[in-house]
Amino acid sequence: MKLTRRKALEMLATTAATTAAATAVSEMAEQSAIAQQAASGPVTLNWLGNEAPQLPVGVTWGVPFARGTVAKNQTFTLASAEGKALPLQSWPLAYWPDGSMKFIGFATVAGANTAGAFRLAPGAATGSGTPTLKVIQSANAIEIDTGAIQCTIPKSGPDFLGSLRLEGREVARGGRLFCTLENRAAPNTITFDDYLSDLKTVTLEQSGPVRAVVKAEGFHKAAKGDREWLPFTVRLYFYAGQEKVRLVHTVVFDGDQEKDFIKALGIAFQVPMREQMHNRHVKFSGDETGVWAEPLQPATGRRPLALPGGGRSNAFADQLAGKRLPNKEAFNAAGQKLLTDWAVWDSYKLAQTSADGFAIQKRTNPQSCWLDAAWGRRCSGLVFAGDVSGGLAVGLKNMWQSHPASLEVRNATQPAADIRVWLWSPDAPAMDLRHYDTKAHDLDSSYEDVQEGFSTPHGVARTSELTLFPTPAVPSNEDTAALVKISQQPPLLVASPQYIHSAKVFGIWSLPDRSTPARTAIEDHLDAAFALYHKEVDQRHWYGFWNYGDVMHQHDGPRHAWRYDVGGFAWDNTELGTDVWLWYNFLRTGRADAFRMAEAITRHTSEVDVYHLGRFAGLGSRHNVRHWGDGAKESRISQAAYRRFYYYLTGDERTGDLMRAVVDIDYKLLEIDPMRLASPQTTPIPYPARVRGGPDWLAFVGNWMTEWERTGDTKFRDKIVAGMDSIAGMPYGFLSGPNQLYGYDPKTGRMGAIVPDGFGAYNLTTIMGGAEVVFELNELIDHPGWRKAWREYGLLVRAPKEIVAKDRAGAGGTEGADGQYAQYGRLAAYAYRDTKNPALAKKAWSLVRVPTYAATHFDPPAVLHPLDEIPGLSTNSVSQGCLEAIEVLEMCGDPV
Repeated sequence: MKLTRRKALEMLATTAATTAAATAVSEMAEQSAIAQQAASGPVTLNWLGNEAPQLPVGVTWGVPFARGTVAKNQTFTLASAEGKALPLQSWPLAYWPDGSMKFIGFATVAGANTAGAFRLAPGAATGSGTPTLKVIQSANAIEIDTGAIQCTIPKSGPDFLGSLRLEGREVARGGRLFCTLENRAAPNTITFDDYLSDLKTVTLEQSGPVRAVVKAEGFHKAAKGDREWLPFTVRLYFYAGQEKVRLVHTVVFDGDQEKDFIKALGIAFQVPMREQMHNRHVKFSGDETGVWAEPLQPATGRRPLALPGGGRSNAFADQLAGKRLPNKEAFNAAGQKLLTDWAVWDSYKLAQTSADGFAIQKRTNPQSCWLDAAWGRRCSGLVFAGDVSGGLAVGLKNMWQSHPASLEVRNATQPAADIRVWLWSPDAPAMDLRHYDTKAHDLDSSYEDVQEGFSTPHGVARTSELTLFPTPAVPSNEDTAALVKISQQPPLLVASPQYIHSAKVFGIWSLPDRSTPARTAIEDHLDAAFALYHKEVDQRHWYGFWNYGDVMHQHDGPRHAWRYDVGGFAWDNTELGTDVWLWYNFLRTGRADAFRMAEAITRHTSEVDVYHLGRFAGLGSRHNVRHWGDGAKESRISQAAYRRFYYYLTGDERTGDLMRAVVDIDYKLLEIDPMRLASPQTTPIPYPARVRGGPDWLAFVGNWMTEWERTGDTKFRDKIVAGMDSIAGMPYGFLSGPNQLYGYDPKTGRMGAIVPDGFGAYNLTTIMGGAEVVFELNELIDHPGWRKAWREYGLLVRAPKEIVAKDRAGAGGTEGADGQYAQYGRLAAYAYRDTKNPALAKKAWSLVRVPTYAATHFDPPAVLHPLDEIPGLSTNSVSQGCLEAIEVLEMCGDPV
């Protein structure tokens, strides 16, 4: 008999009611054993995807530790699977309330093809023979010496990278940012204004024996005039003994979308060229590991070029292999004539103006045409320029996914060539950030909450990642392909799902378990949900500079498309916890594809969907046709709870900045009331602002909880407790209303009822990350009054006011004990976890909604191209259904 989803859920609910008590003791014993193992044993780490990098590599990652098991001053050792000691640097990422370590950041350098499993264990660090980083600061610059390269970083001026030297030879200099603005001010005339980076602050953020991080901040300054705009941050990462440099670039749009149309945005480096033209080379990566490579002067024509001294009659094969050919003077007269007559190519470019096509062109000089050279589908984002004695390759992560982008080599015939990595290609139309219409379309009509002056991109940001590869020679095509892989999928060390789960971090989530038919059915549906969205990204081309990483909100069956053009049904912008679902999917499975998708959504939603300066700084935008188009600017989109996963697993400093930036976002309530339209304030209240218990206050709580654990500063805990005290003291606890709307004072964190005898629930309270924040928070703070209010919300959210009042007064009977008033499966399951009441387990499973993913295939002419789709699919339903299943399995899946 085929096990359907409904049958599986019925089996879960039934068996939960019969075996809960018998399994409780064994469950506690099992968890205790796991915790003991986590506390005493070494942590096994593997490469993400279990594929060791082909080249030596520096890597940074984070590891959680169970509460009370690792002291602040604990040191560690790291060894390869063969027992070889590796260099190790560590720093705190988060603390438990007792002061023990919750997350620690680590950095090491691993040799080529060093396979897992690595062994991370408490102990005194040992020497490994790896060079130690040397950092020297002066008033004008920071000097970094990794033992393999030497880099100078100026503290002012246009260059964030002054000089990069390898083996005593300068291979790059003049790292700068460029922007070209398309000026449409004059009627029927377009001119172009150029801007260049101008540093304001350069900071050495980290300096250790293994890893150093330099942060450069500034603006783009007009080449003509005094305008400064487009603030940027560039971080450079260095590792001991490594020649590679990681670069993380962030730009914030602070212009006027009606006037400022960016034609090109990029990063440039100068590469010294010392050899003769026929010994200079350019390379581009193509599809996946494909490589296009040519010398500036290909040694081929009507007649072959013979090597001096009676060598092979044709030197072209050696030249294509990147080998040095003799200088022109060493050839005979015939050879010299050929090298005089053959064309020399000065400039090259690869433009990826869509997700499905790129073109390579080259030209001899600015007075001549661009010549088509090659074509491909999806460029993997690497460019090299140099000569046989060295050069520079630059890899741009997710290049084709973030189109329009391009790679360019200019002035290759000059003493220094220019490599330009265009994040927005000058070969594409100018960036247009205006809203999609000049009129609003209303919530009732299009689910769109557009308000005058709110549909603005002023303050949104975009982060890009690059890798610089200095080389002592022209890399072979095979070596170039290896560089591509590192730049596109930077290696990461990860602990196993089982270990992370045992540390009891990131709230409540379950590990995959197929030990019974019922569990297998649920796991199959969870796998199918991820596979569906992973496929939809490519099938629907959810790509582009401002779009990549996000998913769509609602499918439109009749059009065989998602509602990309219908108000609030288009881009998802974190609605109903999509980010959390994708991260839990990775935590459970450890799969590389799951990590990459979760990483992409975090990079997008934390940058593009959130404002980083201006009127709305710290708030995010509700889902819309344009990511910033909706008038609802709220803290639920910018909350740290959505970013913590990526930060703690990778130690990414940019994500850390973003979480810290929202710590005081509750003060924005003084300027922008999130319920100003839905529930206008008509009478004065004895509070400076209003707040919803969720998603607003719970989003603040996640921000404060994160900052508390990152810093150990108890003032953030105290602000949370002030809110807990307030809720515990309100007439109906968390269900005070209307719509769980309270008065609020951001200075104290205190809240209070604003309507006499107000009562009522709000549908968004816990489904935008709120439940997950509380699940984790309740393990950190024991507040009986708050816990009572939370239990009431979970079990009585649909109950009449009278029943809630009785419960709060301690006069309640058994109402709600069977879960009859519960609305959310994971909240009923949370109550079951505490009570082991079988009725609550049954109720929890009855509320789990895991859709069935049965795709239908469509072929042209019914559709534009072949499609497998599920008409009417809702990302809200999928993300919430998956979160419910993942969490309920952990809290009351024990009997199944």
